[in-house]
Amino acid sequence: MWKTIHRNRVQPVPPLVAAWLVATAGCVSQPAEPDPILLEAADWYTGVAGAVDDKRARELLEEAVAGGGGLATMWLARVHSTGRMGFPRDEERARRLAGSVVREVQRAAESGVLEAVFLMGTAYDEGLGRPVDAERAAVWHRRAAERGHVLGAHVLGNQYAEGRGVAEDPALAVEWWTRAAEEGDAITQLRLGEAYEAGRGVEQDRDRALDWYGRASRAGNQQASEALARLEAGQEPPRS
Repeated sequence: MWKTIHRNRVQPVPPLVAAWLVATAGCVSQPAEPDPILLEAADWYTGVAGAVDDKRARELLEEAVAGGGGLATMWLARVHSTGRMGFPRDEERARRLAGSVVREVQRAAESGVLEAVFLMGTAYDEGLGRPVDAERAAVWHRRAAERGHVLGAHVLGNQYAEGRGVAEDPALAVEWWTRAAEEGDAITQLRLGEAYEAGRGVEQDRDRALDWYGRASRAGNQQASEALARLEAGQEPPRS
């Protein structure tokens, strides 16, 4: 039986009040944290798991989606949006999936669920359940990145590199990429190799470029392997 404290005496709660409390207790539910399987899928996708493995990432994401939940569905929308993780690019399906769960994801984000915070950045960045708005995307990505989210830092770095939703700032791009790269994100390791090789956002430093290319290459990034071989051979980067 539920109890209340009144004038230092414990008194029983009236039966009707107790029944109401029990009935309503389950109505105020907190957004669920993401399925660990979903987080593992993201780790294999980025390389944080130790190597990039899109096949493993895809299998885990499909398993997470089968288990239900808005965050997994929004991730599925994200990979279909641009053809990530070995999924076919299907923008119409991506928008449909995102539209079905974006309110749930936003509620979770506003309650502080970190993966949802990042995914709201994706929603505004790629028009998934929300209109494209690079400035709002940067706000959400920053919130995620400041709390240690690897892809949040990755994409915020991209936004600074491109001047998308924020003022272009190569040095800040390097700062945010470094946070992600140090956690094992192979793409940002590649980007840092490029930055140090070109001296963009940092002082030009061949040794550091070789180091970052090497890390990305060992994680399985083919572009980094090619850049590493080229730099070791003393060849210039290809013209863009």
